[in-house]
Amino acid sequence: MTKPFGAPPPGRLAATLAALDADGAELVVRDGQTVTPRDPGRLRDVAAELTRHGLQLGVVTTDLVRADDTADTIFGICAELGVPLVRLGWWRYDAATGYQRILDTARRDLAGLAGLGRRHGVRLALQLHHGTIHPSAAHALRLTEELAVYLDPGNQAMEGSEHLPMSLDLLGDRVACVGVKNAAWRDAGLAWQPLADGGGVVDWPRRCASCASAAMPGRCRCTPTTRPPTRWPPSRGISPTCGH
Repeated sequence: MTKPFGAPPPGRLAATLAALDADGAELVVRDGQTVTPRDPGRLRDVAAELTRHGLQLGVVTTDLVRADDTADTIFGICAELGVPLVRLGWWRYDAATGYQRILDTARRDLAGLAGLGRRHGVRLALQLHHGTIHPSAAHALRLTEELAVYLDPGNQAMEGSEHLPMSLDLLGDRVACVGVKNAAWRDAGLAWQPLADGGGVVDWPRRCASCASAAMPGRCRCTPTTRPPTRWPPSRGISPTCGH
């Protein structure tokens, strides 16, 4: 994910990723980034620059939670560019609202987005993320029977985690992407740990072995957290598509 890089021009972003030996990008469409929801047409500029530098646009990450005009435009451009996967937004848990009401809303929203994705021929994914009503495979499967899932053991560690072999077993071929990042205990609790620094609560060699033994379709992507590394550590089977 290109989140740590902010909003450089497309050419500079692509050159930076190429210098890091990434083989592609998970591009964030968000305010304060190179591409924003107000100017989704800039996706074409980024895709062209990535291609010029020999890189792929592997994932487009969005905060989309409704099948509105913005989603329609972004999905259409992603279909035009042949983007393999679009990550949707999050449905956060709020005790005052209550789980069931949020679940009902999320199911309606996801059904609308899934229909829009089908119309454009774009594959959509729901990310496992702490602070939401989909922090684990088991919870995500309650929201949608159709969409792909973006597995993220680093995010899951923030809420205690879920046994990865069971997550893979539950999700099967719906796993479209695996976010690779880590966290470590600090004085104030768990905090993000840059992958290049080593250590952290997620044992990535074991996680990669679990993915390999499950014959997981798709690919893993290396994810810089907090700050981009100056170079990628040995991959141990992880493909360095830059993400967060």
